[in-house]
Amino acid sequence: METSPENIYEPATAEPIARTVKPGTAAFAAVMDALPEALYLFSADKRVVRVNQAGSRLENRSSAIELQGLRCCEMLWGVNGATECVVDRALARDEPAEIELLTGPLRDQPTVIKVFPIKDLLGNSTGQAIVTASDVSGLRAAEKEAMERKAFMTSLADLSPDEIYGLDTEGRIVWMNERAEAANNYLLTGVLRRPVLDFIAAESSATATDAMTRTLSGEEVECELKTLRTDDETRDVEVHTAPLWRDGAVTGLLIYMRDVTERKRQQERMAQADKLRSVGELAAGVAHNLNNVLTVIQSRAQLLLRKAEGDESATNSLEAITRAVSDGSQTLRRIMNFARREQGDEFVKVNLQEVMTASVEIARPKWQKSQSGQGITVNIENDGPVYALGDPAELSEVLINFLFNAADAMPDGGSIELGAVAEFDAAVFWVSDTGRGMPPEIVSRIFEPFFTTKGDLGTGLGLSASQGIIARHGGRCTVLSAPGDGTRIEVRLPLFPSA
Repeated sequence: METSPENIYEPATAEPIARTVKPGTAAFAAVMDALPEALYLFSADKRVVRVNQAGSRLENRSSAIELQGLRCCEMLWGVNGATECVVDRALARDEPAEIELLTGPLRDQPTVIKVFPIKDLLGNSTGQAIVTASDVSGLRAAEKEAMERKAFMTSLADLSPDEIYGLDTEGRIVWMNERAEAANNYLLTGVLRRPVLDFIAAESSATATDAMTRTLSGEEVECELKTLRTDDETRDVEVHTAPLWRDGAVTGLLIYMRDVTERKRQQERMAQADKLRSVGELAAGVAHNLNNVLTVIQSRAQLLLRKAEGDESATNSLEAITRAVSDGSQTLRRIMNFARREQGDEFVKVNLQEVMTASVEIARPKWQKSQSGQGITVNIENDGPVYALGDPAELSEVLINFLFNAADAMPDGGSIELGAVAEFDAAVFWVSDTGRGMPPEIVSRIFEPFFTTKGDLGTGLGLSASQGIIARHGGRCTVLSAPGDGTRIEVRLPLFPSA
């Protein structure tokens, strides 16, 4: 029987127009033409039997009559040389099919083609199909704009100087920008859904918890925290938290972090420099006044010494006074040098091995006086002479200070090791012990003036003065220590230039 619009059965899953308006009627044609989408009806032999006006325009035809009788593969979605088209696939599988392609005169109009096989009232396939073609240019343009905005916002987030973290209401990380990944050596896959508190140092946990609680209640919070890196290093960060709102409720929060570790270290260095400057100014003032006093004593003692000729007892006493004044003047000169922190013109070639040997012999009696000192052994590594440019007396003072501190760190005995080596343009010497060691917060302060862990037994000036001497020599000092692992102090000085 010849297929015609009048023979199309009412499909069980057809569009509403096919169920309410009978094919072949003027109402059916009017409804089809009123649709904004292109609509095609295909017979069982896959030929067009009805096309609305939108379909005619899409096919670039002046009338729908021109399209009637054409095969499905001859329509706009057909591909030259193809053995089947989307209508063939839909009918072969007896299920809807969908494709998207570019149409229009310039082939730049995204169009979605949907095929619906038509079934009779019993649900059996009739071999016929309805095809709709929808212009989705506006949708794709909107999607493109949304993607561009998303990419722009992502770029802004990644280029932000701050680390940005997105958290859910349980405080778990759901997103972070590239700066956060780089700053912490984190990969998002490694921290996704983990509580942010896992990456907060213990001393800042309470502050972080309070900040998140207040933020989830709708408040923005600013605070400072210590965070943990994957290598267990701590960082100082400034934190700003903001709630994420949706439909009047807080659905999460954003955390903005700015690493201020280096800034804090710089502030500490500046504070340390200010302290040293103050100590230097104080020392310089005291030394100047004492030097004036000693000058008077020295001159008077010399006058009395001339008058005391023949009086052996008086002469001996006055000579002792003169020597003491001379030694005091030398001490004041060192204090003045420490205050000025200037490299001296008197620096000479110094054999560090000889200075270490002499310093050990000078320091040994002090720790041997104590019971614990009986169990202290000292070893000097000797791989040949190492020559530095400096003042042997001042470098000996530094080594003696280091040795005293090493002995004090071993109340139950232990071993001290000294050594020196030449490295490129530097002469390096070190003192290490097997004592109690120090935590990082103590290590960072041991060169501060008046800072001591010895209570009334220490003044806190020995290591500060030692650092001043090393600085005046143009060198630097490094301390490596950990609780229970002993301490190693290493000093790098200018190497004495070879001939």
